[in-house]
Amino acid sequence: MGNVLLCTGRYAENPYHIESICTNVYCVEELCYLFASNPFMIDAGIMDKELAGWLDEECGLTELSHQLLTLFQRGCQPGIFVNTILDYVNYLSKEEREKIDAVLKDNAGLSQYEKQKKQGDFLMKNGRYQMALQEYDRLLSLLPETESELRPLLYHNMGVAYGHLFQFESAAKYLKKAYELSGREESGIQYLSAVRNQLSEGEYISFIADNGQYYELSLKVEKLYEAARGQFEATRENRMLSALKIYRDEGNTASYYEEIDKIISEMKDKYRENVSQ
Repeated sequence: MGNVLLCTGRYAENPYHIESICTNVYCVEELCYLFASNPFMIDAGIMDKELAGWLDEECGLTELSHQLLTLFQRGCQPGIFVNTILDYVNYLSKEEREKIDAVLKDNAGLSQYEKQKKQGDFLMKNGRYQMALQEYDRLLSLLPETESELRPLLYHNMGVAYGHLFQFESAAKYLKKAYELSGREESGIQYLSAVRNQLSEGEYISFIADNGQYYELSLKVEKLYEAARGQFEATRENRMLSALKIYRDEGNTASYYEEIDKIISEMKDKYRENVSQ
């Protein structure tokens, strides 16, 4: 059995919104979890007097709120501000705190553009693909020539995000840009996968025949597809499809369409979550 985590303060009726990662939190533990799992977000923007007020008014953490307001008066670094919250909640072990401190030191050397990319990466990691695309697109519009090495990485991630949204034409567009700029095999494979997903088998074969420069990559794509098929056979989704086939073959149309409706409803809910703002 895992350790029981006692909550500090109360659960807020009104959330605190963290603008940089488009996320609401309802208690101080949720806030600490974000700090622990995404230390890149710890910058000057997190030092907000409204956060101190929210912890007091919504979470009943008056003492912690006063400590944070005192830090504002003295002037402090974002790391000290966040560590004060973590200390008060006693949320992390010593080893976990050391990992955060190490990331903060590394982040100190990042440009504002690299930090902004990490915000998009966080949204991607958490399935907020539409928000991630907006973050990457905004960063591309601001990116100077001195940060040109970030451009193919942004194109790659945008292509992957569009792929998750089943917008394969857009996915192929950005992944091709990423591959042409960087020559990274991963971008090339993802590009061909996006092309493959929007074409029929015959059309895709013709595409590879007409674009011989992708032939070697296409072989690697096929190996990945074969591996994915093998992995899919052991999944819950495959078992569900097998059950549906049995219903259909037995003529049990009521159960067949009932299960189809459940699957479609789940897929719609997941897609709405992915494209939510």
